[in-house]
Amino acid sequence: MKFVVAHLGENDLKLDAHLDYIIHPAAVTQSKQMVSDPVGTIKTAVNGTEEILRFAVKHQVKAVVYVSSMEVYGQFNSEAKVTEEELGFVDLTSARSCYPESKRMCELLCTAYSDEYGLNVKVARLAQTFGAGVLPAENRVFAQFARSVIQGKDIVLHTEGKSEGNYVYTADAIKALLFLLLNGKTKQAYNVSNEDNHMTIRQMAEMVIREFGQDGEKVVVDIPNENMGYAPDTHMWLDNSKLRSLGWKPTKNMIESYRNLIDWLITIEH
Repeated sequence: MKFVVAHLGENDLKLDAHLDYIIHPAAVTQSKQMVSDPVGTIKTAVNGTEEILRFAVKHQVKAVVYVSSMEVYGQFNSEAKVTEEELGFVDLTSARSCYPESKRMCELLCTAYSDEYGLNVKVARLAQTFGAGVLPAENRVFAQFARSVIQGKDIVLHTEGKSEGNYVYTADAIKALLFLLLNGKTKQAYNVSNEDNHMTIRQMAEMVIREFGQDGEKVVVDIPNENMGYAPDTHMWLDNSKLRSLGWKPTKNMIESYRNLIDWLITIEH
């Protein structure tokens, strides 16, 4: 086993060992960084992905999975479940759109490299992933909610919490990526989600308080004046039937996912 450090997008990736498969998840994922450094966010995604794809062609790998995001769908207001063939609106006047739009471009790069060079590449559009195994510095909303109940504090929302979230347990997502390496079809995108784990941010906060609260904690809405870089509200329910049709299925619901997450955070932080 070799551990290689490289600055993707700067032609810095050096590895002589034989490779069969590549999973490429590297991207800026912190909302504050997206709005403070949108140019860097775009360059990391697009230039870094092209370097990975060139590397894969050169080394004649058997398959590549590009880890995309449900944010490629943009803003949606749909009562029906959203399949891989549909795309919503991305506001190109917002710097925060650097993330979803660069993800779209990276997916197109995958298609181009497949058509031009015969690369066997598939795309995984991940829902929000969480559970045991998150890093100690994890500060996305699900980790904030979990820490609040661990500490016996109210859950504080910095938006109205109306945006609908799609979630999948981390281990289920990892299994999906490995599954797609072997079973996904070339140039195809697949939603990786648990359709049962679909709710608004507010509903998730209330669920966490109800299931794991200790002594009268509640959900509080406190919207700051500062731009926190949050994605705009969207109403979207990811359809995972395309991936399930290949034989994959999720195993953990929201309560189980949070229970494992809370146990994990207690273990690593206390």
